[in-house]
Amino acid sequence: MNSSLLVFARVVFIAAAAAAALRPAAAQSSPSVGPDHVTFFTEPNFRGEALTVEAGASVENLDRMLRANQQPWTTAISSVRVSGSARATVFSSPGYGGDRLEITRDIPDLYAEARGREAGQTWDRVIAAVTVSGPPRANVARPPAEPPAPPAAPVRPVPVAPAEPPPAAVVVVPRSPPPPVIVREVRPRLDRRTAELIVQRAYREVLDRPADPEGLRMYRDRLIFEGWSERQVIEALQRSPEARAVSADAAITRAYREVLGRDPDPGGLAHYRRKWREGWTQGQIRDDLRRSGEGREGYIRSVITRAYRELLGRDPDPAGYATYERAMRERGYTERDIRQAIMNGDEYRQRRAAAGRR
Repeated sequence: MNSSLLVFARVVFIAAAAAAALRPAAAQSSPSVGPDHVTFFTEPNFRGEALTVEAGASVENLDRMLRANQQPWTTAISSVRVSGSARATVFSSPGYGGDRLEITRDIPDLYAEARGREAGQTWDRVIAAVTVSGPPRANVARPPAEPPAPPAAPVRPVPVAPAEPPPAAVVVVPRSPPPPVIVREVRPRLDRRTAELIVQRAYREVLDRPADPEGLRMYRDRLIFEGWSERQVIEALQRSPEARAVSADAAITRAYREVLGRDPDPGGLAHYRRKWREGWTQGQIRDDLRRSGEGREGYIRSVITRAYRELLGRDPDPAGYATYERAMRERGYTERDIRQAIMNGDEYRQRRAAAGRR
């Protein structure tokens, strides 16, 4: 490609505040943006912060572009507006990798755009790289500064060099005046899978349920991009209206029934009420009960009884129970070890053989 036709992308940060609901005119009003461009928004229905990419410009890694809150634009885009004859190609991984989506029309909510082959995957908040194309940009000849005087003698015409087209621009429109921009690459502290496992564990600890999609996404991003710890996620969940609506006595009673198979005695209830006020979660109460002498005894009994009933179709006999109880206490047998030992025994093999003959 001729070097005079190369287009260089540049980034222009506009410090003026924009309205919460941005209109296309907000981007077009900037003299740096041509009529063919694509604007990406952080919220559905073209709201929130805006990132405008002019035809001919590309962003290889949105991690390196920071929003007004100093968080990267990666995984922040929820709606897209196309202006003029521009078209965008977006990617789910930096360096123009991962899944790919061609955008030639306005998309008010990327959550409605399916992504990949796996059910439930969408394009909402996953865009990591962008390239925008449009019609060829016209070259404009530079007129002479003044009309030339008639030559005194015939001269050879000198062609006027065409002007280079203006460079394509990437324009960031924040919702509020940003702090001084520091261009830096954000390096995630955790990978996505680890962060999601931490969030799911925190939800079970505090709310005794799986994380909903919105909460999973929000706390996952805070772990990855803001450096949150698991304890910060737990404390944030404990301050939520849902957690504050949980009755301490109901949570303690549920934990007793799950672990020990009974209601709490007055002393135990008072003890865990104090722990609850100190910030203990439902998961911490269950774990503490499991570590107690009564909890350990109940766990051993349930493991051995369940293995006997499921594998041999009967309750454990006293000798068998004593053997496996000693193995769990003294040798550290797990439930898997107990089940494997039973499956290696003659009774289990004979039961399987008899079942095969029927």
